[in-house]
Amino acid sequence: MTALNGSAILSIIQEICSFGSRWMGSRGEERTRNYILDRFRAAGLATELQSFPYLSYAPQTAALSVAGRETLCQPIALSSSTQEPLTAPLVFAGQCSEQELAELESGGIKVKDSILVTTNMRSFVAYPPAQDWGARGLVCVTDLEGNTIRCGCARLDREAGKIPAVAIGGDDGRWIQTQLHSGKAIEATLESRGLIQEALGYNVVGRKTGTSKRKILVTAHYDSFWNGVHAMDNASGTAVVIALSQALALLPEVSLEFVAFGGEELGLWGSSSYLEKAAKRLDEILAMVNLDTFGSNRSKLEIGVTADLVGLCEDVAEAVGVSIDCWNIPPRAASDQNPFVQQGVSAVWLVNCGNDKRYHTPLDTPDQMDSEKLGIVAALTEELIKQLGAGCFQ
Repeated sequence: MTALNGSAILSIIQEICSFGSRWMGSRGEERTRNYILDRFRAAGLATELQSFPYLSYAPQTAALSVAGRETLCQPIALSSSTQEPLTAPLVFAGQCSEQELAELESGGIKVKDSILVTTNMRSFVAYPPAQDWGARGLVCVTDLEGNTIRCGCARLDREAGKIPAVAIGGDDGRWIQTQLHSGKAIEATLESRGLIQEALGYNVVGRKTGTSKRKILVTAHYDSFWNGVHAMDNASGTAVVIALSQALALLPEVSLEFVAFGGEELGLWGSSSYLEKAAKRLDEILAMVNLDTFGSNRSKLEIGVTADLVGLCEDVAEAVGVSIDCWNIPPRAASDQNPFVQQGVSAVWLVNCGNDKRYHTPLDTPDQMDSEKLGIVAALTEELIKQLGAGCFQ
């Protein structure tokens, strides 16, 4: 069985998930980090554990009561803690965009000092506007059947939030929306507590030095949320990076750097730290290929890419015979390629189109992964790296 065989990649995913949650600072995160390090060494790579400071978050308690109904909930990571129960009017804010909040205010609905309810599945997008508009709290509704809760983070800018926030399940969220849409004035009582403190995290780096002056980064984040094993997000990307490190270790001439970033879920800490340390040597990076969240039985395939690499990606996809379901040019600002793109580094992000919404939930398990789709992503990435490699000498 070859390293890039989908079944082999699925086996790596299963092994990673056997370590449990990979929440930063957990035993599962440490075991995964050491596992990646061992696999890189077995592939003959020169390895490094690259440390970085980050704000850790330990969830403690969360509670939300709406019109006397208690809901199941989880705290939003890096949101502030309540010192005592917070009671305020409840307001539905849709996606919690700046425009929607402005429309609420212009329509006579007070955002300031309210607890906002959002159906935006990206808490890190909804939270900053809620905080900036003076909301007292935020409730993020999970858009899935049943009452499964999707965990999330308050921000992706390496800052702690200033208002409390919780995530709730779909059943509770739909009931709350029904009450609010009926025109009733409803108050909610919210509690959320978590411990935020400075900690030390690690990126796992494996280097294959060739004769080329420039290198290609092949990356994925290995951390996850605390509420599951998270096969799709992002044991899948981690497994493909491990498989590629074995398959491409003997690729002649091209310099490659395989990086498993830590701290992505808490705000891109590992990738941002890597970039800061490499700030004076960015011209050595020809491009990065980032792998994050794909390969489930419901997922489709998205390529997020900087404009300079669109043609190459189209040619490679056609040559490999892979159908790309959606394109984003440039990549969405939601994973580890973003700090690099902001500094002008060419990048490709391979990701689920967003149609599998089980990420960040306990439903993201290895038995929901599709070995054929995993193999397709691996083959596409391998060919992208080989074609990019030709540019190392131009």
